Amino acid sequence: MMRFTDTLVKTYEKYAHERASHSPDEFKVQERSEFLKLLKAEGRETLLEIGCGHGQDAQFFQSQGFRVLAVDNTPAMVKLTAEKGVPAQVLDCYDLGEINECFDAVYTMNCLLHIPKRDIDQVLRLISGRLNENGLMYLGIWGDQDFEGIWEHDRYEPKRFFSFWKTEALLEVLQRSVIVDSIITWTFNIGSVRKPNLPGVESVNLFFDFTINWSITGD
Repeated sequence: MMRFTDTLVKTYEKYAHERASHSPDEFKVQERSEFLKLLKAEGRETLLEIGCGHGQDAQFFQSQGFRVLAVDNTPAMVKLTAEKGVPAQVLDCYDLGEINECFDAVYTMNCLLHIPKRDIDQVLRLISGRLNENGLMYLGIWGDQDFEGIWEHDRYEPKRFFSFWKTEALLEVLQRSVIVDSIITWTFNIGSVRKPNLPGVESVNLFFDFTINWSITGD
């Protein structure tokens, strides 16, 4: 496991229960509901959540009738998820190939922003390998800033590694990394939502998401 991943796990282990005590941002609840509508409209049945945190989203999708597997690289987060009655396992993004099944959908909220840019193609291909033919993926991530590194203003200790993308650059990565049928993109101006501050940048004012229809799963 890479050193930056070890540090992230240490950080999220430390703050797992604090994060679990927070109510979800309203716009994230809205995002989740919109993806749910799409899943139900297309008759999807199974869902893999990558970076499940303390399990609030995985629990929601399970309550809506989906068969869910939730993974996270932080044991404390996985324990909190399992305590909600959701099947969960400790697994890093780099080890998604260890999962022996494919899913109709993947949901990942603010997980891939911890993946170094040099590795994003690899991780996207691993994700595509866990999707059924014509699978759907929801990718939600803070963005529209070009930044990569340790976030020095992070209030968490150890401070976390972040990788932020300009929208066009991330779209280009998505289109070159896997074979996709369509990408639906929403970009939100978030003025009142808690958001990270980057060195030299007053605030990250944009949150964007992609709902991706994969026409062919990756190798």
